[in-house]
Amino acid sequence: MEPGAAVLFGMDRFQSLFVAAALVAVALPTAACNVDVRKDESPDGKANVDITTPVGNVSVRTNGDTPAIGLAVYPGAKPLREENAPESADVNVGNSLFGVKVLAAKFESADAQDRIIDFYRNELKTYGDVTECRGDVNYRNGHPVCREKLFSRGDLQLVAGPEHQQHIVSVKPRGEGTEFGLVYVQTRGKD
Repeated sequence: MEPGAAVLFGMDRFQSLFVAAALVAVALPTAACNVDVRKDESPDGKANVDITTPVGNVSVRTNGDTPAIGLAVYPGAKPLREENAPESADVNVGNSLFGVKVLAAKFESADAQDRIIDFYRNELKTYGDVTECRGDVNYRNGHPVCREKLFSRGDLQLVAGPEHQQHIVSVKPRGEGTEFGLVYVQTRGKD
């Protein structure tokens, strides 16, 4: 992933966060001679991985406390527990020249999708104009731009903040209720 590139993890792409971290974890050791890897897994599903190399570091924390994403959790929502998928993640990749930090958590609520969308429209206003998209969001000239999908299945993404500090809410129907993900992406060292 190129520093400063637009990053967006919708609910169907939540696991791509961990795939990307794993790829970086494999690539960094091949580029360096001295590698320090620390891995810690606990029975409650928490996992911590730290990789330190002369060219950069990777830190991954899963299923810990809800990361400090900068958005309130919708009242009454519960962490979304799915088999083989973490509820939350805190991923840091970088060195002294560049870095990417991603904080993400998934939740579910019995409330209708519209109520959750209204709640997060208001929450996101703290970070600037809110872009709504039934598709993918990319950044052009520092502003979010939506690439609509023809068949979104009710998925909606709300994005606010500058490219280097994106706050993202991804919402979609789940049975009679709603599933939503909260994501914060911070980059440094662009260009």
